[in-house]
Amino acid sequence: MTKTVAVIGAGPTGLAAIKSCLEVGLEPTAFETDPWLGGAWKYTDLTEEKRRRSCVAYSTVTNTSKHVSCYSDFPMPKEWPNFLPQQNYLEYFQMYAREFELEERIRFEADVLSIEPTSDSKADQNARWRVRYQDLKQNCDQVEEFDFVMVCSGINKEPRIADIPGLDGFCGDVIHSKEYRTWKNFEGKRVIVVGMGNSAGDIACELSHHTQQVYLSTRSGGWVVSRLLGGDGPGDTKFLTRLVDSIPSAIRAQVFHHKLKKGFNLVNFGLETAHSPDKRSPLVNDELPHCIITGSIQVKAEIAKIKGKNVVFTDGSKVEDIDVIILATGYKFHFPFLSDSLLCPKDRYIPMYRYVFPPFCNPGTIAIIGAVRVNGPVPPIAEMQSRWAVSVFAGKSKLPDCQTMVEEIERRQQLLEASTIECCRAFHLVNFIRYCDEMSSLIGAKPNLWHLLMTDPVLAFRCFFGPCIPAQYRLVGPGAWPGARDIIMGVQESKLCPLRTRKTGPKEGKDKNSTLSWLFCLLILLILFLLISIF
Repeated sequence: MTKTVAVIGAGPTGLAAIKSCLEVGLEPTAFETDPWLGGAWKYTDLTEEKRRRSCVAYSTVTNTSKHVSCYSDFPMPKEWPNFLPQQNYLEYFQMYAREFELEERIRFEADVLSIEPTSDSKADQNARWRVRYQDLKQNCDQVEEFDFVMVCSGINKEPRIADIPGLDGFCGDVIHSKEYRTWKNFEGKRVIVVGMGNSAGDIACELSHHTQQVYLSTRSGGWVVSRLLGGDGPGDTKFLTRLVDSIPSAIRAQVFHHKLKKGFNLVNFGLETAHSPDKRSPLVNDELPHCIITGSIQVKAEIAKIKGKNVVFTDGSKVEDIDVIILATGYKFHFPFLSDSLLCPKDRYIPMYRYVFPPFCNPGTIAIIGAVRVNGPVPPIAEMQSRWAVSVFAGKSKLPDCQTMVEEIERRQQLLEASTIECCRAFHLVNFIRYCDEMSSLIGAKPNLWHLLMTDPVLAFRCFFGPCIPAQYRLVGPGAWPGARDIIMGVQESKLCPLRTRKTGPKEGKDKNSTLSWLFCLLILLILFLLISIF
C-alpha cells in the first residue's frame, strides 16, 4: 500500500517537497491556507485581504540570481533577468507546478490547525500523524491521518517585535515589515525604519523617493553588498563556487572583508560595524549608499525611547514629528500547529538533526523543510532537504539513534554560536555549498569531481570554478537528469542573454581573454590532479 505524506504549505518549499515525494513513489497531499500557490512570492494588496498574510513587497527583487535560485532540474528561461522581480519568480513557481503536475496534489484554502501523533508513545513505530485543518471553503474542521509529515510553511510567519521603551504610546502608526506592500499612503511622511536586514534596506530605499524623510535605525551597523559585487555579472555566481569555498575560512573572510571595504567607507555612511562579514549576513542592496549620500535616508543609532511623536536614540540624538515606525525586526522561529512536546525547543533554537528531523518524537516520520538561514537561496536547499527526507520515508536512507542525533545537534549549535553574532544564533545558519553537498551525499547525488575530471574534464572544470548551481546535484544518483550538463555548461550564455539587448558590433561574441583564463585554470587543475596521483 502506498505511503501517504502530508505537506504543510504550497510555497517554494512545499512544491519541492511534493515533487520529491512523487519521485520516490509516495502519495503527497499539500495543505495550503491561501487559494493559490507560491507562498510569500504571491503578492496581495493588504487592503483587499480578509486577514493579514506574509508576502513580499510589490517592488521586491531577488537577492540571489536566477542561476542559483532555481530547482535542480528546472532552470529558469535564459531570457529572464539575472535577478528576478517578484512577478517573475512567482511565475517560475507556477511553471514548475504545471510542468510536474503538482497543483492537483494541493488542497487550497485548508488551514492546518494541529498536527499530532496518533499514539502517545514516542517509540511506537506504527504511529501515524493526525492532521486537523479548517476547510475555509466549507467553513468546517476536518481530520485526516498520514504516514509522514513534511512541514514546509516557512519561518517568516510570526513577527518579532522589538522591545522599545514608549513604543506603545507612540502617536503615529507602527507596522511590522510583514505588513508593508508599497510606498503608497506614505507620501510626504517622516518615517523610521528599524532594522538592518534586507527588508529594512529595501523598504527604506523605496520610501526615500516618496516621503519627506526616512531614518534607518540600526543597533550595530552592517555590511552592504551589491548584487554585482564589483563585477559585470551576478555577484553570487562569483562567490558561490567550489573554488572559493575551498579557501580556508579565515582567508576567505579577510578577502571578502577587504572587497567590501573598497566599496564605500562604512564609517562615513554611518554603517560601521564591529562584526566581520562572516559573522553576520550582509545586506544586499545596490541603492542604499546613494540614498544616504543624497540625504534621503539618514542612518541613526538604536532607539532609546519614544515620547509622543518624538524619538530619542542611544547616541543622544533626537528626531521629531515622526509619522510612521516600520519594524523590520525579523520573525520568530515558530510552528503554531506543532506542540512544544513534539519539537522540544531550547532557549535559542529548535533541535533538528541536520536541520530537518526532530529527534524526539517518531524520528524519521516528520521533517521540517526550509527552516534555515543560508548565504544563498533557500529553494535549492529546501529541495535537497526534501530529497533526503523522502529517501528516509521510503526506507532508502536511515537515521542514527536518538542519542547520536542529539549529540550531533548540540555540536552544530556550539559551532554556530562560536562563529556568529548573538542575533544569528536563534536560526539554523548554513553554508550553501557545504550543506547542499552534505545533503546530496546522504542520497548519493553529490558529484564526484575527480571522477568527472577523468571522464568529462570540461564539466569538472565548470563545476569547480563556476557557480555551484543546483543542476550539479542532478548529474548522478537518484533523480539524475540528462539535461543537467547542458545547464551547467550554459550559465555564461544565460547571464549574458538578458543583458545584450542591443547590438554592439565587433565586441559582441566570445571573450578570448576569458577563454584563455578558463584554459589556464583547467591546466592548473590537471597539474594538481597529477601531483596528487603521484604523491
